[in-house]
Amino acid sequence: MPPTLSSVRDQVETRLQDPSNLIFSTDTIDEALRASLANLSNAYGSSQTLKDLDGAASTTFEDVDLNTLIVGTAAYCLCFRFIGKYEEASPDREKSLDLAKAAAETMHEFQSLLNHVRTRRFYEAVDHPYAQWEWDEGSDFS
Repeated sequence: MPPTLSSVRDQVETRLQDPSNLIFSTDTIDEALRASLANLSNAYGSSQTLKDLDGAASTTFEDVDLNTLIVGTAAYCLCFRFIGKYEEASPDREKSLDLAKAAAETMHEFQSLLNHVRTRRFYEAVDHPYAQWEWDEGSDFS
């Protein structure tokens, strides 16, 4: 069964250890999903959708890339949380640094997964973005 907004939300909430949305609201998760999906769309080279997100009727990305979307969404959620913590009047410095480190590591993992998606899509492409070289054995190589 293809992923939907609610199923992906549930997986992100589990990954962030916040199933009751006490820390990350569904609005925050949805915004992080949009950002992550935009990056995935760039890796695909075309706009991708997730069923029920912003009224999308279907999910268009491959099932194999679901983990990439979830990791990216978690990374953006952590970044949003860090920005919110930074804006507090007296944030706990150690917790903020831990949150920043977690956000950076998760974003690095997401970027690495996106590189794998790009590479896989490149190798699977039927119409490569380059022209085949014509090899003329006899000309100018005397």
